[in-house]
Amino acid sequence: MGPWTGVVLPLTEPGSDALNSSLPAHLHPVAGRPLVWHTAHALASLTPAPARIVVVMAAETSADLFAGIPVPVQVTPPDEPPPLDGWMLQVHSAAPCAGPALQRLLDAAEPARLVDGQGRPVACLIGTAGRDPEPRRDPDASFVTSRAELARATAAIRDRLVLRLMEAGVTFLMPNTVLVDVDVSIGRDTIVYPGVVLEGQTTVGAETVIGPYCRVISSWIGSGVEMKGFNYVSHTSIRNRAILEPHVRRGFD
Repeated sequence: MGPWTGVVLPLTEPGSDALNSSLPAHLHPVAGRPLVWHTAHALASLTPAPARIVVVMAAETSADLFAGIPVPVQVTPPDEPPPLDGWMLQVHSAAPCAGPALQRLLDAAEPARLVDGQGRPVACLIGTAGRDPEPRRDPDASFVTSRAELARATAAIRDRLVLRLMEAGVTFLMPNTVLVDVDVSIGRDTIVYPGVVLEGQTTVGAETVIGPYCRVISSWIGSGVEMKGFNYVSHTSIRNRAILEPHVRRGFD
């Protein structure tokens, strides 16, 4: 198929969803990043990866919003649509979990429109030959239009982040009860108890125990630390081998 460009853009009218929010769906935060970041990351994770990603958003949106995406990202205002240069995969800006469906669409290398179970557009693969894309349904094709769908996307992204950490040697005793942000890193042989929330730019060392229902925000937790439970740690550091008794608070908001 050759080099291709990923394009992230809203494919539904503002206010047409059931979120009942002042924010567009694609700006709702999940795991420390807006949904549109996760959508761009899903595009960047496809094989082969795009040569670039163009995000069609308001002119005041900074490209810094997409830090951490492993391919170049360009933000383009809606009144300046990106030029078609080779193959282009357009995807709904609030489709953070459509990666498997997008990969199948890309693998087919045929112009096609990807729709969800209700026939709503999720993505479109456009080639250079000018052929009218055929509709294609896929069970993994979805985007966020309601609070229930936002909750499902949050759980799916959480599961993916936790699995990556477990594969790196972290133990989660009840992984379906925790929340972990994109920018959290945890050392090997650390144990995370149920109900833990790890947010922001948080680093946890090796062989640490994070007890039940602790919340850690943008902090550095050393190695060999024991947090016994119900601790609140925010924007601070905890030295190696420190012990925090239950309900102890450290740091500042």
